[in-house]
Amino acid sequence: MESRSVGFCVLVAGLGIISAATGFAAEATRVKDSDVYIEGDSCFYPSSPALALGIIAAVFAIVTRIYITVTFCGSTCCRSDPNSTPISKFLYVLSWVASVIAVVLLLAAAGINNETDEQFDSYGYITCYVVKPGIYASGAVLALLSAVFGIAAYVTLMSSREENPTSPPIAIPSTTDQDLEKSSG
Repeated sequence: MESRSVGFCVLVAGLGIISAATGFAAEATRVKDSDVYIEGDSCFYPSSPALALGIIAAVFAIVTRIYITVTFCGSTCCRSDPNSTPISKFLYVLSWVASVIAVVLLLAAAGINNETDEQFDSYGYITCYVVKPGIYASGAVLALLSAVFGIAAYVTLMSSREENPTSPPIAIPSTTDQDLEKSSG
């Protein structure tokens, strides 16, 4: 692989790992059922960095998605490039799907984690909201898979371009003074 491809892979892998690591950290620090206590008609939640970590994980997943899309030439390049294979297109779409679901999960969990209101159910009991186990972790895994699928799509596209160049390199003819004299006289 050329240095541009290696740079792309390293950067996307790094962004994906940061997104996944912060998502797993949010999972580890989320507010659990046992952490919430009820006093009177109010739910009391302890302080937790899970909200900030979930948002950071989602932001890094979005930045990774933007970088993959810009570098991969976007979906229009993938459709119009004669060297793009069905595998590279499929991996690119999988990368998109994984990143969208990851961002939705991470932001939804962060929103629920920030919920400080209590509600009463139909029987009159108070209900306190907490993030279910595995939501942040699922978003983290999908953010990492998005990066992996993006790298795989890029490598597949670049290898097909190297194997099957669509046009030969352009040779630029050099003009000399003699050629100019011949054409003018």
